[in-house]
Amino acid sequence: MSKIPKLFWNNSDRWCKNQPMDSWDDIRFFLAVARSGSVRGASVGLGVNHSTVLRRVSNLEAQLGALLFEKLPSGYKLTPAGEEILDLAISMDEDSSLLQTRVFARDQNLTGPLRVALPPSLASELLMPDFAAFTKLHPEIELQIVTSYETVNLTTRQADLAIRLVYDQLTLPQHLFGSRLQDVHRCVYISREFQNPILNNPQRAAKWILKEEDGPAPSWAANPELATSGPPINVSDMASQLSAVRAGMGVTILPCFVGDLDRSLARVAGSISKNYGTLWVLTHGETRKTKRVRLFSEFIKARIASYSALLCGEAYIDDASKK
Repeated sequence: MSKIPKLFWNNSDRWCKNQPMDSWDDIRFFLAVARSGSVRGASVGLGVNHSTVLRRVSNLEAQLGALLFEKLPSGYKLTPAGEEILDLAISMDEDSSLLQTRVFARDQNLTGPLRVALPPSLASELLMPDFAAFTKLHPEIELQIVTSYETVNLTTRQADLAIRLVYDQLTLPQHLFGSRLQDVHRCVYISREFQNPILNNPQRAAKWILKEEDGPAPSWAANPELATSGPPINVSDMASQLSAVRAGMGVTILPCFVGDLDRSLARVAGSISKNYGTLWVLTHGETRKTKRVRLFSEFIKARIASYSALLCGEAYIDDASKK
């Protein structure tokens, strides 16, 4: 008689032959809580409400006859029973994702969903008109745009294709297929309206406007023509960063494709542009075989190539030089 996995035993060591699992999908909710360490994190990741996550985990615990999590002030910690099924749950999740990916890869129609992930600034500040053009060319493809600075998992079909800013090529997962596109540069910017009062007044030093995740201003951004002092103004996202520099609150570092296209901003005189990273288009081995993925990949690679000078910081024209 073959050994029965412990997953199917209840607390009384009796095999639950008459208690089949009502829904394997409950495993997905268990795994989300285990990975995030909280019900809130799981609900955000799964796109459902808090009570749904609790209900689905409770369903699984009832079916297995075991408590899977211990609720602590720091979050949800796996119990020994939860630890016991974690590896199996991960394996089931990977198998399910592989099945979905292979089915998706067999679909050679130019219809249906196409999920594309990329950084928010790249979508809103540069590529959205190109996405609009693609949907007009192929109206039967349901384009789903996922904007996040977090790395999406292409293996588990969080996206079918990712446009990613890569800082170190060695960090790219070996199982993904990628195309290296364009280098992205960044530079130091200031509001055109407020630049003269700040730069021409030796008694008035500028403040740095910095995203918290980026840390302090890098050494390459130092400029003898720009006096900076005092604590920086910290913001949590690029939208706030742009609003702050437009309002004359100080100077900031932006990708050139953002700062150079904004006519309310100017590069600080004497500042240099610096390589920030490289754009890659990434797909999964199975997903890349799909016709609509191949079609979109070639389309967006051509569009990004057309922005080469802008992305590399070579398209900037100082309005003052035209006078």
